[in-house]
Amino acid sequence: MSTINSPESAIKALENEDAGIRYHAAWWLGKHRVESAVPKLIECLKDEKDQTSAGGFPLRRQAARSLGLINDISCTPYLLETFQTNDTQLHEASLRALIEINNPACIDTLVTYLDKNIKDKPMEALIEALTTYEAWGSNKKIEPFLTSSSERIASAAAAYFYKYTNKMYYLSKIHCYLEHSNRFIRQSAAFDLAKIGSIASTQLILSAEIPNNIKMYSLKSILNKTLSHQRINHDQDLCALKNEQRDIIIKLDSLVRENFEGTLSIKDDFINNNETTDKSAAHDNLKYSDILHLLRSRSIADRNLGITLLAKNKNFNELNLSDLYFSETDQDIKMGLIKAITLKKDSQSEAALIDAVGVEIGNHCQGNIRRVAASALGSAALKLHQSKRNIQTILDKLAWALVEPDDWGLRYSSCLALEEINEDRAIKILSQACLLEPDSIVSLRMRIALSTEFCLDSL
Repeated sequence: MSTINSPESAIKALENEDAGIRYHAAWWLGKHRVESAVPKLIECLKDEKDQTSAGGFPLRRQAARSLGLINDISCTPYLLETFQTNDTQLHEASLRALIEINNPACIDTLVTYLDKNIKDKPMEALIEALTTYEAWGSNKKIEPFLTSSSERIASAAAAYFYKYTNKMYYLSKIHCYLEHSNRFIRQSAAFDLAKIGSIASTQLILSAEIPNNIKMYSLKSILNKTLSHQRINHDQDLCALKNEQRDIIIKLDSLVRENFEGTLSIKDDFINNNETTDKSAAHDNLKYSDILHLLRSRSIADRNLGITLLAKNKNFNELNLSDLYFSETDQDIKMGLIKAITLKKDSQSEAALIDAVGVEIGNHCQGNIRRVAASALGSAALKLHQSKRNIQTILDKLAWALVEPDDWGLRYSSCLALEEINEDRAIKILSQACLLEPDSIVSLRMRIALSTEFCLDSL
């Protein structure tokens, strides 16, 4: 199999005879946002060789998704041409790419596509695109979808009309979907609220039974949209932030530090650390093998129980959590061990935390272990520094995490760690990274960390 580890090798792999390699190459180019690959990806957008038995074109779909990530406006007409195919999944991929590119030149084509009678037309993505482009002239055609049998389409339509009219009636409809029994509908509603930037929805998103990853994304998107109207930039005083915006930043800090359940939803049986500690005496007969079973569970309560027992139950005080981390291969167990190290504030396990920060991941949803570990390095460094031990290795890893990975959550958590360390070397690392940071929210958080006058607690 061809090794894909650079823009050159990925672009070359698009010519490979193996369809799987071509697909992986297209994905890699999008993940790494390789602008020089746009012409080749446009060619892939027209490729008809890799067709499934159902008639779809996986390579073309991935090429569309990657072009959306690269966000090059020049590919707009080629994405619009895909609407002439019979592959509605390709249509959806192109619509979502066009949402990212945000080129007003495509509005007329989107409205024309809305009028077409196409089986399995991706209405949710289409309505989201029309909302992004503020195509309010299509409101009469969108109105029937408010009562669609598909809650996700109905929620997208409600988001369209909220942006169009600013009426709370439509916002309330989306809020209702946050409480739906179907977790995918709850998650979709959170994404709709993120797209429209409803700051009034912040607390409802936080209390919804959705994964922390989605809460983080939603709050960040809402904050970004509210800030874009204020134009708070490097030359303006951080005190211009409103109380609601400061509150979102504080909540984001908390989510980044505690983001251990990944893509799992928080259930009614969730047990917080204090409750679990109170009940720890009832688990004195548990063995490490029982803890492993808890850490592998799909229940947040079970995982939280296993983590807290590892960190606070006297039966496990002698366990070397760092050694256990390096001996395990199961990612759920490794994540639980990192959380236990964090909860225990075990500065002797900094090697495990450093290793976890550098874990290679396939997408942002897999990045929880890195974010939690990066946040924990702040406390670990403080304890080591107090005992006169060198913390340069930790600082080097945090410096790497601030500039190398394409994961805003990891950079955000690394910022929190360096803010906690708060010594000259940490401040210098933050100052240098702030000049290069492409994400406006992470950049804002860095400036807050560097500020000697601004305090998030002053709400």
